[in-house]
Amino acid sequence: MISCSKIDNDAPKQYVRIMGKGSWGYNDEKGNVIIPLGKYKFLNPLDEKGMILAELKNKHGYIDIHENVIVPFDYDDINLFSQDFACVKKDNKYGFVDRNGKIVISIQFEDETYFQKTGLALVKKNKLYGFINKQGKEIIPIIYQNANEGTTDSLISLSKKGKWAFFDSFGKQKSDFIYDEIALTNITIDGEGESTFWKNGLILVRKNKQISYLDKNLKEVIPFGKYNTGERFNNNRIAIVSKNHKYGIIDEFGKERVKPEYDAIEHPEESYHESEIFVAKKGTNLVLLDEHGKKIYDNIKDFSFDYCRINKKIEKIYHVQDLNGKYGAVNTKGKLIIPVIYDEFQDFGSNYNAIVKYKGKFGLIDSDNKTAYPIENESIYSVDRRDLDYYVIKRNNKYGVIDKNLKPIFNFDFQDLSPCFYDTKNRFIAKQNDKFGVIDRAGRIIIAFEYSEMSNWVEYGPGENYHFVTKDNKHGLITREGKTVIPVIYDSLFYDSDKIIILSKNGKYGVVTIQNKQVIPFMYEKIYLEPSFFSKKKETEFYVLKNGKYSIINDKNEVIKSDLSKNEVENKFSYYYN
Repeated sequence: MISCSKIDNDAPKQYVRIMGKGSWGYNDEKGNVIIPLGKYKFLNPLDEKGMILAELKNKHGYIDIHENVIVPFDYDDINLFSQDFACVKKDNKYGFVDRNGKIVISIQFEDETYFQKTGLALVKKNKLYGFINKQGKEIIPIIYQNANEGTTDSLISLSKKGKWAFFDSFGKQKSDFIYDEIALTNITIDGEGESTFWKNGLILVRKNKQISYLDKNLKEVIPFGKYNTGERFNNNRIAIVSKNHKYGIIDEFGKERVKPEYDAIEHPEESYHESEIFVAKKGTNLVLLDEHGKKIYDNIKDFSFDYCRINKKIEKIYHVQDLNGKYGAVNTKGKLIIPVIYDEFQDFGSNYNAIVKYKGKFGLIDSDNKTAYPIENESIYSVDRRDLDYYVIKRNNKYGVIDKNLKPIFNFDFQDLSPCFYDTKNRFIAKQNDKFGVIDRAGRIIIAFEYSEMSNWVEYGPGENYHFVTKDNKHGLITREGKTVIPVIYDSLFYDSDKIIILSKNGKYGVVTIQNKQVIPFMYEKIYLEPSFFSKKKETEFYVLKNGKYSIINDKNEVIKSDLSKNEVENKFSYYYN
């Protein structure tokens, strides 16, 4: 058999997939265009055989790096190759092609599928399930109501008349149809997620409202009725079980690693996924158990995960809170490394030091519980512990800043000090002599100390390029460099959006944009506006008061409706504005 793909011995070994507007292409390692943008709606990375799954004019196929068509663009969808076969879709039916683009199993099935390592593929036809081999032969007839397969072992489960039975990958039936449920579980092999019936330890089955655990030969290791409930075995070959509403942990030999004596046992969430360790609950007390069910620490109210540097290595630790509300930390072996004495204890976050509160004062400790910075401050905080740069400290009602190496950046000369949200590493809003300004990390004044109020960036504010400011009880808007945008001359300022800022001066209200372009002239005694996130109207409407009468106008200052009831308007906006 002659392959359609070409081998170019002089071709670069590396190709870079590139994305354009609505199309994909490839360059070589030197940046030369190999497959230009503008032709293919999608291109997948090259697979191990040098083939690229591609989409062209809403059809799918495979090409090589030279755009030789290997699998023609005849299909509505096509999958990645598995066991050198790819599932294709055409006219809402599925079949298989080989790496030469030849249809090897006719397009006849109702769901997409893959060939697994067992050499079988689960297929659906006429709403029934079965298994075929790579020759298209039905190894298990397509006559069953449902089916499951493990990707790493040779067992298969099939259901008939609401009951499940085991088969092997050769099609031999291994049990009667007696089970109400046969559990398939997840396993990680070489970093890849797979599914298995028994490779984690034992198989969980349910029959007549009772559970049992079977070994790979389908022999009962844990008999029906011994436990009321049970979970699947995990990667560490243990499982949570319960009896008489009490929970414990068993291993694959049926031994109780943790006796069923707890009100609950579960895997806590760690970094948005289920942790391998366990937390057990008895009354109001929690117990931490490691991934093998061994006790780490007990008699705690709460805990959390953290990482710190111990002997120059980053290691996992657990913050624990005792029943009196005090905090400390233990390592993964259960050794107490930070005594449980602190009123507050923030994460190390993989750093050398952590912020603690003790007897009402704040300071820093290291992983040996040595004081790294005196615990004698009114507050300490860092902007981002994962990318620690400095600490902002308040002491004796004055603020200063030290870097992550505990060296001073600013002395305690400021009445207030907070990082500018638009540049947290380099700029700070500071207060001296009751006036606010902006300084950089070197202490240079960026915005002079002349304002009684100065906003930091907020999500629903004017963005990162501006500060709202107040001076002599007047309001305005300046840039982050201190340039005046809206003069600081207004009695009130309400920001709705960059297109609508309501201002008042000498008892008259108007509207401007963030560039200080006038939208509504300053001729009204009041202007009200439904906040944009409440209003469902396409056209912006302003409720205005002029000569004692309320009207509705648009953003062209044209009257939409006049002679509104005073009570109606003022009741409507009583919660929004003064």
